[in-house]
Amino acid sequence: MIVNSKYLKFLRNKKAKIAVWGCGYIGYSTMSFYAKNNIRSLGYDIDKKKIDTINKGKISIYGLKNWLGFSLNKKQKKIINATDNLEEILNDDEIICHFICIPTEKKGKPYLKYFKEVIKLISRRKNNKFNLKECIIVESTLMPNTVDKTFKSDLKKNKIIKNFHFAVAPRRDWFEDPTKTLETLDRVFGCYHKDSNKIIRDILLIVSNKVHVASSYMVAELVKSIENCYRHVEINLANELSLAFPDKNMREVLNLVGTKWNMNTYYPGFGTGGYCIPLSSKYVIGGSKFPKKLNIVKAAVKLDSQINRIIGKSIIKKNIKKILIMGLSYKSNLKVHILSPTIDFVNYLKKNSVSVSIFDPLFSSKEIKQITKAKSLKNIKSLKSFDALVIMIKHDQFYNMNFKKMIKNSKLKLILDNADFFKIKPNYLSKSVEYKKTGQSNWLS
Repeated sequence: MIVNSKYLKFLRNKKAKIAVWGCGYIGYSTMSFYAKNNIRSLGYDIDKKKIDTINKGKISIYGLKNWLGFSLNKKQKKIINATDNLEEILNDDEIICHFICIPTEKKGKPYLKYFKEVIKLISRRKNNKFNLKECIIVESTLMPNTVDKTFKSDLKKNKIIKNFHFAVAPRRDWFEDPTKTLETLDRVFGCYHKDSNKIIRDILLIVSNKVHVASSYMVAELVKSIENCYRHVEINLANELSLAFPDKNMREVLNLVGTKWNMNTYYPGFGTGGYCIPLSSKYVIGGSKFPKKLNIVKAAVKLDSQINRIIGKSIIKKNIKKILIMGLSYKSNLKVHILSPTIDFVNYLKKNSVSVSIFDPLFSSKEIKQITKAKSLKNIKSLKSFDALVIMIKHDQFYNMNFKKMIKNSKLKLILDNADFFKIKPNYLSKSVEYKKTGQSNWLS
């Protein structure tokens, strides 16, 4: 206990600081929560605009302020700093702990190049002025067995195992819900050496209310992928049930199923998106010694890759030629398009000669065109030129729109509501407009 008390002492009296590699949702929130507890930080990112914003005490990431649920005071803002200068972070002798928060995927597959580079860079550091063995806490999601299969030689070669307290502690945050944060959610971590457990635990407990110590880093690696794999399978089971019972209102059925005390509730709809869920099952398969045993998981991956095409086919059958999609983000009130089901859905429609327009107020027209190569709308005054409207998600801004006015005199044939945006069918819709929620009876017919 004497050794790890030094880490807390130097962090709490502001003589020492943490380094955060990657200043996106995960990295910036790490800095914010530690600043809330009066811990200094220095973040590193290659995005200069992001760095400048952070150093001005502002948040450039859309929706993050609401999710954090608190505002930093002037003193706390001043103890958050960021840089795009590698030498500045590598030579800062006040750093005693490194949080790695960089993305570990690219185009839907594990991508570890940047992670390796960061590990190599950290290994170049000289001793801090406290003569403490520095900590490395990996917050990025790793495929099971990544450390052993991919990094072990690098960790040994760069003397990470010998010279650092190395831990895997993937994040669990739900950025759509301000009650589920780094502070409130249980934290899991595992270390390379057991003598690091108390030190890492104390550093995490500065912010997190409760932490669980895994027996090793290998277990901690598995936890994130497995818990998201469970969700991935359940989400795709909802879609599978809807396909198996097309004449039944599976949305209602699953809502009632969810009233049982030990059941989760997931509804049929478009494929999964984001950094975690769609990759989780692939991570579990890729990291397994016996992938052939994971038939249920493989089935979830397969259906997840097909569901947008199945929905697309059902829409095309209705002779839909022009369609408006509301929502590019994979999640409401979050400006993240990574693996968004909208992208796959748009690609399928365009290949089948359907004209697609996208409205998402979180993205600029230029961003939407770059990401999807589809038309983009800055605002929507009328739906006269569209045959169908698909509401993928429900940004708060959507509730300020006058749908009654927009739909008036339109030639809409279909409204497909994936977000349960309208609790009931709007009474101002004409009988010629088919309104369906994903998962309702015959929604794909």
